[in-house]
Amino acid sequence: MAEKFTQASVTRWLREAEPGQQFYDAEAKGLRLVIGSTGGSYRHVGRINRRGGGYVTVNVGRADEVTLREARTRSAELRLALKRGEDPRRPVTSVPNVQEALERYLLRDDLTERTKEFYRKSVEGPLRPLRRVPMDELDREELRALHERVTRECGPYRANGAMRTLRALHNDAARTHDLPPNPVTRAVRFNREQRRDDAVPPSDMPELWRRLDSVDCPIMRRAWLTLLLTGLRCGDVKRMRWEHIEDGVLFVPHPKGGRPFRLPLCSHLLSELEELRELGAEFVLPSPRDLSKPLRDVKRTKTFPFNPHALRHNYSTHAMEAGVDHATLKLLLNHASTDVTFGYVTRAHLTGHMREAVETVAGRLLSYRG
Repeated sequence: MAEKFTQASVTRWLREAEPGQQFYDAEAKGLRLVIGSTGGSYRHVGRINRRGGGYVTVNVGRADEVTLREARTRSAELRLALKRGEDPRRPVTSVPNVQEALERYLLRDDLTERTKEFYRKSVEGPLRPLRRVPMDELDREELRALHERVTRECGPYRANGAMRTLRALHNDAARTHDLPPNPVTRAVRFNREQRRDDAVPPSDMPELWRRLDSVDCPIMRRAWLTLLLTGLRCGDVKRMRWEHIEDGVLFVPHPKGGRPFRLPLCSHLLSELEELRELGAEFVLPSPRDLSKPLRDVKRTKTFPFNPHALRHNYSTHAMEAGVDHATLKLLLNHASTDVTFGYVTRAHLTGHMREAVETVAGRLLSYRG
């Protein structure tokens, strides 16, 4: 039975009570005095106010070191914490804000520099108004309004990308913090995205070749040629090194997906690139201004008004037209496959098959050169 503690009664129990006895304070709910073999201690027992929250016992302090008033004050604090659904036995850690969650997320080993840069730009750009907002205080209505505003000002793809970034940061923070359901998933209706049809139609391919051959800079011309005859992403082309080309096969160490892969290069492209070897540069396509650095800007110009990534779409389309099967095309473009059987295929053993496909596609593209 509970009774009101006094300092005198506590002193008496410490002197006379048997080890194992417990006394309950009628004034401070949950506070008890537990007698041990060498003394006694105050403890608070209560239930965590949340789903699945059980009863916990928290040590308040030894009775010969903590006064009754101090024990009751601490017991009241613990009672409030339990009511808020907190577990006082765990150390209190502050929930990170969006900026802090980003810095933590970028420490992951499986992210490429390109991915890290995209996440930074998303937080510093469209998500800038939320940078100082704790992850557990993100408001659904605010996120919905922000997504709609960014869609109007920056376009649907930029808005969707920013919200995907925020969704990933929230999921990552939820691994170590008790957060509410992801507000992005609940509040944001993503814009419908359609793949752009950027392939150059066959009727325009002769003009593409004419413009490509008219590019004055030999390094830039071969950069465009590499994009055209490989379907590689622009960043992978700019970072090509001579040490990564062996027996006509290019090793791509840091592609977009993060998994390195090898791609055979067609004989025509190898012949063209070989002429740049005499520059003595580390990179296959060095900067014309500084041969020690990779080529920096590969952008459409008046001379060659084609988008670099459009040539990847173009390669894919012409590969299909040339009869390359879907599975092989996935290998050439380094696209992930969800096919279970395909997962047992060792890519390194398909170099010969891939080389045949590469030469087939190159032959089709070169046929428009005239």
